[in-house]
Amino acid sequence: NTNDPSRVSKDAIAKAQRMAAIQAQIAQQMSKLGQAPVVPGIVPLTNVPGAAQGLPGLVPQGLVQPPVKKETFMPAPLILDDKGRHVDASGKEVSLKAAAVSTLKANLRESNAIQMVEPEPLNKGGKDTAAAAIVDPRMSLPTGVRAKRATFTFVEDSRYIKRAEKFRTKMAVAEFNNQLKKMQEDKGAEAAKDTLAQVNLALLKKKKEPVPDVEWWDVTFVGTGGYDTQEVNKDKVMHYVEHPIPLDPPAEAAEPPPLPMFLTKKERKKLRRRTRMERETQRQEMVARGLMAPPEPKVKISNMMRVLAADATADPTKIEQEVRRQMKLRLKNHEERNAARKKTDEEKREKKISKLEKETEEETTVHLYKVGDLKSRHTKQARYKIDINAKQLHLHGTGIVTDEESLLVVEGGPKALAKFHKLVMKRIKWGAQDEDEEEDEDEMKDDEEKAENFCRLVWEGKVTKANFPDFRFEAATSEGNARDILRRKGVEHYWDLIKSYDVDAQR
Repeated sequence: NTNDPSRVSKDAIAKAQRMAAIQAQIAQQMSKLGQAPVVPGIVPLTNVPGAAQGLPGLVPQGLVQPPVKKETFMPAPLILDDKGRHVDASGKEVSLKAAAVSTLKANLRESNAIQMVEPEPLNKGGKDTAAAAIVDPRMSLPTGVRAKRATFTFVEDSRYIKRAEKFRTKMAVAEFNNQLKKMQEDKGAEAAKDTLAQVNLALLKKKKEPVPDVEWWDVTFVGTGGYDTQEVNKDKVMHYVEHPIPLDPPAEAAEPPPLPMFLTKKERKKLRRRTRMERETQRQEMVARGLMAPPEPKVKISNMMRVLAADATADPTKIEQEVRRQMKLRLKNHEERNAARKKTDEEKREKKISKLEKETEEETTVHLYKVGDLKSRHTKQARYKIDINAKQLHLHGTGIVTDEESLLVVEGGPKALAKFHKLVMKRIKWGAQDEDEEEDEDEMKDDEEKAENFCRLVWEGKVTKANFPDFRFEAATSEGNARDILRRKGVEHYWDLIKSYDVDAQR
């Protein structure tokens, strides 16, 4: 029966309970979001009887629901500190940065594609500890900049060699300090009397490492048996080539001088004419300013009547004598100026010597000659020519004369050696004999049996400096004596070049 009052009250109570359950769910969700629970059309009441009965939000009959106030938007208050800066309610400065607005479509696409995220600055004063606790400094935020692509990293030249040398020096210094400390501990107060030379002597007396039978870089190919073995492991030979470290030459060649500019005959005349004109113009300006006396008129026989018109007609004989005197004076002054500019014999010799010495400042050229016979009396004139020309050209070297063959070592500049080479190879006739000397028949027979004399250039090269102070001939009784002469100058290998040179094969 719908008119039953008890049934109506039960339905109202059930509806109220369902509404209360829905309101509780809404309040729980709003509390999670940090907002006050608000249900449209229902205002929570605390001073109504229904709330006391466990029915919150239910408005009984006879009560009027108060109207809900609508919240209006209010801008944040503008708070300024004592310095005029904009701060929030907590006192922190608010930074207002104008955002860059892109107008081009390309910039708009780029700004939309890459979102620049800037981390919030930490408060160093320690006020905002909660915000500082959640920022991990180890985390890097994306900057939108593309990282550099990995490239090759090349090792510098001689990097590991320098590192090894530095390490060896460090170890030597450490060993030196250990030896010194050990001597101080052993001798105590007497260690102050020991000099550093004694410690260095102790280090030098240490035995050096013996030279191995096979170097470590050759063990792979010849094994540990030694270099005498004929078996080479060719399986280890590859197509790769190991290039040695390039070494600097002992003396760098000088840079070639700039090429001179060659002028034609017409250009040389034009240049000379212009130079003389400039010089004459400068002289005229100095005369006009009074800095120089004006020159006398240059009178000659041809222009005498034109320059000295009135005087020449009055006494022509006297004027002619005066003109000839001036002409002789000008010629004399010209010859004196040329003589003053001319170098003396001593200055010429010094200039020649300086030019020859200048050629050997950076490097010295060496010529090595092999001569068949320089000991017999037939070659006395050749020895004299070689000796006197070497001294005149300021060459260094030596001439070693033996019974079998002779050696010529000549050191000097390129120009001086070119003249010396022309002397020994063209001017001296090694096969000819002196016609004025009378010889016996036995000597003639001996000369015919002898081989024809010769002179050959065996080797030509360059050295840093000359090994001989001057040029002189030295007689050697044997091959060992000749080697000793060259060994004292550090050029013993010159004799090996002479011995290995085959004259017949070079003809």
